[in-house]
Amino acid sequence: MPSPIVVLLDSWPIPSSSSEVTLLATETKLCLRYFTPKDEIALIQFPLVNSFRFGSPNDEALGGHPLAQFGLKRYSVHRIENSSWLAELDRRNAVHPNHDSSRFMADLVHYVFTFQDSTLECAVREGEFGAPTIKIFLSGEEAKSDWAALVKTTFQ
Repeated sequence: MPSPIVVLLDSWPIPSSSSEVTLLATETKLCLRYFTPKDEIALIQFPLVNSFRFGSPNDEALGGHPLAQFGLKRYSVHRIENSSWLAELDRRNAVHPNHDSSRFMADLVHYVFTFQDSTLECAVREGEFGAPTIKIFLSGEEAKSDWAALVKTTFQ
């Protein structure tokens, strides 16, 4: 497999160096909320999540992440091309009797968010019905209201 390519997504809201991250997840949806360096609040929604992992490493241990040698940066959002994690998910699913690797991998994208105390990796489906929604709020009240509506619709 070719080496992974870490693409910095500098057009996405950059996490603050003291960001508190909140996740909301179901089997198919992943939403996250975090602060930016300008004290804005970013709200990201992935409507078609395949898999995610959240936790270590933190910013001080990011050098131990397997993608660090390929350019993973602190307090950033990245898209990973040639992802070995997506290939692993494909191999795991290959035991399914109707598995089709090209169909499984179609529109599957690997994102990595690096925060102060944690790292979020998610494998999401994009395309016609799977585009992520990115919102930035200047006020905590606006973000709180939007988040509350998201929680309510997700868990009804």
